[in-house]
Amino acid sequence: MIIARYLVKEVFLTFLAVALVLLLIALSAQLVGLFDDVARGSLQVDMVLQIFGVRILSLLVFILPLALYLAIILALGRLYRDSEMAAINACGIGTGYILRAVLGLALVVAVLQGVLSLQLSPWAEHQVQRLTAVAQARGDIQGISPGRFQEMSEGSGVLYVEEVNREQNRMHNVFVQQQREGGQSIIRARSGHQMTEEENGDRFMVLESGYRYEGEPGQDDYTVVEFEKHGIRIQEKEPEITSRKHKAIPTIELWKEDKRGYTAELQWRISSALMCLILAFVAVPLSVTSHRQNRYGKLAIAIVLYMVLTNLLTVSRNWLSDEKISPWVGLWWVHGAVLLLAVILLLRQSGIRHWWHKGATSR
Repeated sequence: MIIARYLVKEVFLTFLAVALVLLLIALSAQLVGLFDDVARGSLQVDMVLQIFGVRILSLLVFILPLALYLAIILALGRLYRDSEMAAINACGIGTGYILRAVLGLALVVAVLQGVLSLQLSPWAEHQVQRLTAVAQARGDIQGISPGRFQEMSEGSGVLYVEEVNREQNRMHNVFVQQQREGGQSIIRARSGHQMTEEENGDRFMVLESGYRYEGEPGQDDYTVVEFEKHGIRIQEKEPEITSRKHKAIPTIELWKEDKRGYTAELQWRISSALMCLILAFVAVPLSVTSHRQNRYGKLAIAIVLYMVLTNLLTVSRNWLSDEKISPWVGLWWVHGAVLLLAVILLLRQSGIRHWWHKGATSR
């Protein structure tokens, strides 16, 4: 029992460290993508943290199985290299005992993974879609990207701002082109800001010190108006999610609907929890190493195996969604193949009688 706790502790601490590193890498990539959306003007700065926060739940679904898999290989591999595993084996403790100890931790992670993939991740994806729709519907100054031509709300015109001071709510060197009945309206202004009426909440872009040109291109009958202030009402759109992605649909809804796309998504979510257990089976024999072996040799093999597994699952999900394979086959054949590989590796490592005997005598 003491040895089991020691093994679980070593794997668990490594699991936390690996998960934290993978999460930081994934979050950095997500943050770069979000700020790229801000630069393009499709997302407001004040919404970055909201989307960033809920996306953590979605990222954990991909991180936890991989982190557990690598943690088992790294933690047990260190015990083999430091000869601690040799001392444990000398006490009559074999692979079966080690496997049961590791599977206990893997079962806990699999339950957490199930909650994330079946409940929390779909909710997080729905929130991301909702926040994105809200960002697209807003015409806030936070969404104006300086030095770029941007389409105004509902395609009512084109806006170009040379410089934006978000803290002071000021714009400098503003160009606006709008299509109106009877011709076009082009406005050039030295500066501008946005204001909201307290009575009804309507928002306006107030342009200052500029000119408005109205008329048909190529015609002589156009007018030029100089102004000190000119207001343009910002048209607000209702946030609308045009199409729900499968990963944002609640699990109970996937279960009720008899659609191949829904079935594929449901099996994918269940598979992510099963991966924690199956990868633990594979990781135990892959962790076996010696002093002379390269420290990261087995780790490279493990990563390649993980990439093959995830690619096969992705291909199977696409096949199931396209009705190329039966739901009874679905993604399950991939898990069966990997489980068979794990059994072969375990038997090859110590032999079935030797493995089972040591596992039984150490209870």
